[in-house]
Amino acid sequence: MEDHSTLTQLALLLASAFAGGALLQRLHQPVLVGYILVGFVLGPSVLGVVHDEEQIKTLAGLGILLLLFVVGLELDLKKFAPVYRAAIILTLSQIIIGVGAMFALGSLFDWPLARILLLGFSVSLSSTAVAIKLLQDIGELNTTLGRAAVGILIAQDIAVIPMLLIVGAMGGHGFDVMEIPRIVLAIGFMSGLIIILNRKPHWFARMVGMIPLESQTAVTALAMCFSAAALAGFFGLSAAYGAFLAGLVIGNTAKRSAYEDNIKPIFEVLMMVFFLSIGLLIDLDFLVEKLWRVLALLGIAMTLKTVVNITILKWLGLSRRNSIVIGAALGQIGEFSFVLAALGLTTGAIMPDGYKYVVSIIALSLVITPLWLYGIRRMNLLRRRRTRRTGKRRVHAKTT
Repeated sequence: MEDHSTLTQLALLLASAFAGGALLQRLHQPVLVGYILVGFVLGPSVLGVVHDEEQIKTLAGLGILLLLFVVGLELDLKKFAPVYRAAIILTLSQIIIGVGAMFALGSLFDWPLARILLLGFSVSLSSTAVAIKLLQDIGELNTTLGRAAVGILIAQDIAVIPMLLIVGAMGGHGFDVMEIPRIVLAIGFMSGLIIILNRKPHWFARMVGMIPLESQTAVTALAMCFSAAALAGFFGLSAAYGAFLAGLVIGNTAKRSAYEDNIKPIFEVLMMVFFLSIGLLIDLDFLVEKLWRVLALLGIAMTLKTVVNITILKWLGLSRRNSIVIGAALGQIGEFSFVLAALGLTTGAIMPDGYKYVVSIIALSLVITPLWLYGIRRMNLLRRRRTRRTGKRRVHAKTT
């Protein structure tokens, strides 16, 4: 009976998530927002329909591996090359400023270094899924603006890997210096692999391309993903690191499209479960009790990220309009921050209350990003109109 109840809960959750995602899509909003809201409503904090969160977390963990695998698979190094300078500068600036801001807060509240780094990394990341959906909705995805934004998102996705390695090596009170050689080797191996694959075909990529596909494409891709994840775990690294590298190698074979097309349905289901799990983990009682503090932290994080993005992009030579759109579209805190927070909770870098803060802020930032982008674009439009009217009045005054 218990198994029957668990399956019923899971079936209800997935069916509701599909309906919520479809509704948000009809409203021209990112479907993942619908998944988060459904998880929140059906979770223990509101209706309490779903009680067993552990099984959902397990599926979400698989979703994380597949997310990193697909990120590697879709990483088009040729598209990244024209905008790599701006993308790397902005990404590094976000990380430095994010860590710096958390260091300032940590000095006030006596936070350990592990917590400062974890939260600094978390606020520096943006959501690839949300940003691309927003740019697509406003017709900018395939423009110069869109290509610049995608380049920045690619740089952030690559930066997630060393972040995961660093957070995984942190305990509750600090960083295990004995892990430094392993992390340096892992980052060096990944960087070398990216350079080799960008310049000439790799022998392993050619070997993967020789694997017969037929009806086993999805199974083959998943086997490679999980095998690489297990191998990385065997060497004491993050399983997500191995999944990313497997996707990166497969993405540089001639059969990339076949793998991508066949694994997409599985990926979408696991991503739905992943975002559902974020909604399930939102504690309504905690959110109500700490609402003003959560909203204050959310406002500070999104405002700081947006201002930093716009400032640096303008300094790099982008137009004011493009800088504002990209800066606002990347102003939220991304889904990989949730992965970092979960890892930080496991290693003891953050406590359960801190984890609840992070989950609440991530979820709310993903939900309000469409309104955030609309509001900032609207304010910029009003400012331009006022500037034009002021200019016309000055011209009129001079002529009279």
